[in-house]
Amino acid sequence: MNRRQFMSGLSATLWASMAGNRAMAQVMNAPPVFWVQLHATGGWDQMLFCDPKFGPRTSANGGFHATSQLATASGIPYVDAFSMSDMTVRPVGPFFTQFANRLTVINGIDVGSNNHDVGVRFSMSGSLLEGFPIFAAQVAGALGRGRVMPLVDISGYDESGGLTSPVRLDYRGVPEIVSLQDVNAPSDGEYLNNQPTVTAQSLTSSSVHTRIRNLAMSRADRLQQTKRLPGWQKGLTSWREAMTASPELARLGIPQISSDALANTRALATMGIRAFKAGLAMSMNVAAGGPNMDSHGIADVDHLVELGIVFEVARHILLTADTEMVPTIIVMTSDFGRTPVRETAGSGHWPIASTMLAQSQAALALNLFPAGRVIGGTTGDPMGPNSLSTVLRARKIHPTTHAFDDTGTLLTPTHVMRALRQVAGITPAPELRSFPLTVDGTPFSLA
Repeated sequence: MNRRQFMSGLSATLWASMAGNRAMAQVMNAPPVFWVQLHATGGWDQMLFCDPKFGPRTSANGGFHATSQLATASGIPYVDAFSMSDMTVRPVGPFFTQFANRLTVINGIDVGSNNHDVGVRFSMSGSLLEGFPIFAAQVAGALGRGRVMPLVDISGYDESGGLTSPVRLDYRGVPEIVSLQDVNAPSDGEYLNNQPTVTAQSLTSSSVHTRIRNLAMSRADRLQQTKRLPGWQKGLTSWREAMTASPELARLGIPQISSDALANTRALATMGIRAFKAGLAMSMNVAAGGPNMDSHGIADVDHLVELGIVFEVARHILLTADTEMVPTIIVMTSDFGRTPVRETAGSGHWPIASTMLAQSQAALALNLFPAGRVIGGTTGDPMGPNSLSTVLRARKIHPTTHAFDDTGTLLTPTHVMRALRQVAGITPAPELRSFPLTVDGTPFSLA
């Protein structure tokens, strides 16, 4: 190697290092938001709430019976779907009237598949590739370094791509957190009646624990001074940050566990929000709904019950985040949409989907992107009549003005998740270089 080659290589290395430092500085200035992915498992029917189309499916058991059900809240059109036989099954109207001014609805998203596995992966990650991390894991991997539970995983598809370790809150995860809160009484067993079923006696005295901790911190100080390689420094910093966070873990409240699945989901979601507030968590993932969401041969009224569960989880998260004053953004997705054509009772898989973004009051105050609006859309008229051969096709839009444009962009989950990376401030994160979200033409923006 001659002098010119050496200097050229050194210059390139220094430039890359400076660029990397600038990127990291940008990421560390990301807005302080708790990101929640709420996925409606099975494929929701957006025609029954955020993308109303009258005519394709109406029956005595259906949820959209008359155009008089069409309403608007804070500029967002929706259908107040309900059952003719039981008008108390009415989940859409109350949710939209309460939170429409916090919602951003994105319609006409082409998932490109009617397969559940592919639809879940694409909608939640922005990529069709297996092993690609969901958006919540992308946030945790980029911003959650040193946090004890960077990705709070309540339920559902939780692929992290090796970016982070999801902390599952279930019959195993909760007792393990309990055991970490008291190192003198580690738990080994299932969680029952809010108590670990098996405990061990104190392994060492508290004075020995203190001495071990002090020795470990002293050794970390020595290594920090002598091991100057970036890998060593990053590892030591992460370890020290995790050790510093441990006392907050000890103070984290553990919810009561019951046999009521919805009550447990609400309780664990509260725990996740408080974990973010304590500096322990960065994002959260939760699935909601049930088998009737995938409504083959199932009446729309039963589909509405499942939608009610999804909206109730979202409502609880938003109100809890307001109470705790935590900036929270919920990314609400489903596998795909439902067909405009009715099966015997219900509907099939439809690749055109929708996404809703819901913000807490503290998140709205950050003014990261406007709320109370609809972006994108599908063919057909909410008032009807609508031809089954042409309704519910995705329409192209201009990626920045969002106006309908036949020469514009057909939105996919890649466009949406790429835009959310921008909002979250993680686009330049080095951790995401192995997980690019690339699109043709001008990128879609939520601004």
